[in-house]
Amino acid sequence: MLQVINLEKSFGGIKAVNGCSFEVSKNTITGLIGPNGAGKTTVFNLISGFHAPDGGKILFNGSRIDPLPPYRVPHLRLSRTFQITRELKKMTVIDNLMVAPLNQMGESLLNSWFRIPSVKHQEQQIKDKALDVLDFLEIEDLKDEYASNLSGGQKKLLEFGRTMMTDPELILLDEPGAGVNPTLMKKLNGYIEKLQRRENMTFFLIEHDMDLVMKLCNPIIVMNEGKRLAEGTADEIQQNQEVLDAYLGG
Repeated sequence: MLQVINLEKSFGGIKAVNGCSFEVSKNTITGLIGPNGAGKTTVFNLISGFHAPDGGKILFNGSRIDPLPPYRVPHLRLSRTFQITRELKKMTVIDNLMVAPLNQMGESLLNSWFRIPSVKHQEQQIKDKALDVLDFLEIEDLKDEYASNLSGGQKKLLEFGRTMMTDPELILLDEPGAGVNPTLMKKLNGYIEKLQRRENMTFFLIEHDMDLVMKLCNPIIVMNEGKRLAEGTADEIQQNQEVLDAYLGG
């Protein structure tokens, strides 16, 4: 589904991504791990269009996406979350979800003037879907709460819900466990597994919680110094001496 080929990115004199290549297969939960500064989030930013690569290619479902601006990438059904949540603070939880779907009729001035019934019908459909997402994430009781009032974990769920509203085939999750208590993290893991199993969604996630990665992800890709260092199952990664050296400073 996703192919990263010889990807390169520098910031000043720092080579953040250095000839990195890997693939993410359809209907998997693939983990991306590595020491701090390995280039993991930079790779996510390159895939999602927030940075332009200096070299290499990124293909999604066989088509190159690295030349695309970030607002075009979700139209290909590829969505992402961020390490630090980016909720619309002065809007309610349900409104945060309802702005996420693409190509809404109400975004056209002509439609809002001359196709009012159709616009209202679509808006009701989007609202119903948002309520279904909130119910799935077990936060429907927060639908009228302002996003700024949510806890850190609730904001993570809200951001995850917004990706679901775009009907993605692939979701990039950047440290979904950061700032989330263990109980909520266990729930989030369950949501990811359900969507992968029932909806055939594919997940690619960065995470520093090794217990979470080892239980949830297969395969696991390891980066170090901007490159792919290793790839394999949880058992293979845990027994890989190069991986151990990278984490322990060998």
